[in-house]
Amino acid sequence: MLWPRAPEQGLGLPQTCCVRAGTTDSIAAFLAAGTTQVGEAVTSLGSTMAIKLRSLIRVEDAQFGVYSHRLGGDPVQWLVGGASNTGGVVLRKFFTDKALKQLSSEIDPEEGSGLDYYPLPSRGQRFPVCDENLEPKLEPRPPEDARFLHGILEGMAHIEATGYQKLGELGASPLRRVVTAGGGAKNPTWRRIRERLIGVPVESATWTEACCGTALLALQGPSLLGGASATANH
Repeated sequence: MLWPRAPEQGLGLPQTCCVRAGTTDSIAAFLAAGTTQVGEAVTSLGSTMAIKLRSLIRVEDAQFGVYSHRLGGDPVQWLVGGASNTGGVVLRKFFTDKALKQLSSEIDPEEGSGLDYYPLPSRGQRFPVCDENLEPKLEPRPPEDARFLHGILEGMAHIEATGYQKLGELGASPLRRVVTAGGGAKNPTWRRIRERLIGVPVESATWTEACCGTALLALQGPSLLGGASATANH
């Protein structure tokens, strides 16, 4: 953000110094993805999963772990979304990077796994339901590692799809496209599974690292966020 008042008042810096601060990793990933249209969203697939949807409607609902960040613009837009406990941390419990790549190539993303998993690293979920007692479900485990991975990827995709569905039910702008950031963006099999379950095009961001969004924020400031009116909430 741009500092909301003259920086020398708060930090003792000269008037010639223009101060910009950082933001959350999922918002930085959203900025790096370069979306421009209402209805476009960014899913950050790192150790956890965070989604952000560009919406004309602000949505807040603690029951489902949904919140909004003001993006700015005219009319004002919002980043509506939430953060799930599912994500790469679950995959790391069972697979190396090499195994993930090899096993993913053995999966047919057009077919269901036949498994009904809810992949969490431990008890508790934040979004699309907020339930500290929700238990992970990763059984039964089939003998084939590829099918086991298929079930986990599919379960995570179901959580993502449910998240976007919940945003729509709560009044956010309709989802049109999902762009993927984070390490999970590198897996084309998972991307296709997600695309099939979410029901909209799913693409990888040109810049998949959140740090690129932070650099863009420092470089472009309020113009990246849709105008100076957006800066106070980031």
